[in-house]
Amino acid sequence: MAGVLQNISIPRAGFIRVEPRGQFIGQPQSNWSFEIQEGHKLKSIKIDHGDRIIHSLQFTTEFGGALSISDNFGSLVAGQNVSLVTLEADEEIVGIKVSIGIKGRDTYLSSLSFVTNKTTHGPFGGTTDPMFSLPWDKGSLVGFYGIASDWVRGIGGLGVYLKAHGEVLSIGPWGSPYDPQTRWSFLLEGNQRLSTITIFRTGDAINRLVFNTSEKVDGRSGVSVADLVVLDADEEIIGLSGMVDTLPTRHIIISSITFTTNKKVHGPFGNAKGSPFSVSWDIGSFAGFYGFQSLYFDGIGVYLKATN
Repeated sequence: MAGVLQNISIPRAGFIRVEPRGQFIGQPQSNWSFEIQEGHKLKSIKIDHGDRIIHSLQFTTEFGGALSISDNFGSLVAGQNVSLVTLEADEEIVGIKVSIGIKGRDTYLSSLSFVTNKTTHGPFGGTTDPMFSLPWDKGSLVGFYGIASDWVRGIGGLGVYLKAHGEVLSIGPWGSPYDPQTRWSFLLEGNQRLSTITIFRTGDAINRLVFNTSEKVDGRSGVSVADLVVLDADEEIIGLSGMVDTLPTRHIIISSITFTTNKKVHGPFGNAKGSPFSVSWDIGSFAGFYGFQSLYFDGIGVYLKATN
């Protein structure tokens, strides 16, 4: 499709691709990709949008006092509104929030927000759909990518390029730390692989998770249900989704969780109430989970590693 992006840049080794959901099924579409060059700073983002859809994005970076403006990524159709996000000198993006719209069998971005270390810019577009959040470590953002279609007149499948500062990158967490709490961590080491996940539930609330034979998460007593996920030898987790709910006590918990692999979907486990979260990543990137635990299962995040 002319005018979107003809030459897709290939991310350098060490980049990790993660994304919320979104796709076009059987419709004409184009892939687009924007990479922030080393030493450059993202200065602004132009969002062309309507009341219920994100049509296109354009990025401006700065290097040595000179500005560089990217192509216009997305649909050729102009929206009713053009919004500009301008980042301060010490401001950087540490997450996005998106709403997903549906047209037939296709999904697309109906709303988009950029979360920085200072504030949240947006939402731009419609706000009535549930918003999926994707947070990451400060200093990790390397660029954005996605797909676009003039059939739905907008962008779908927005994702981000991230880099790890050490061996792994922390994505999330979803949920909320609660005081007093326990931070837990399950990190694969060497040739270790994830073979089983046991999900313990008290009624509809998730109580704790156990990975392989490791008791990394302790929960309250009275567990009544245990669900077991057994992964095949060639099966690997490539996505995580679930629900974040607020109890009458204002305690924020993970109420439902689903694990997606290269072979199938395991779940959902728990009670599908609250606000959804969803993220996927390249096969070979998964390195473990981490999160927070108090009387309930309060939060969960993902460790990822570069595959190239």
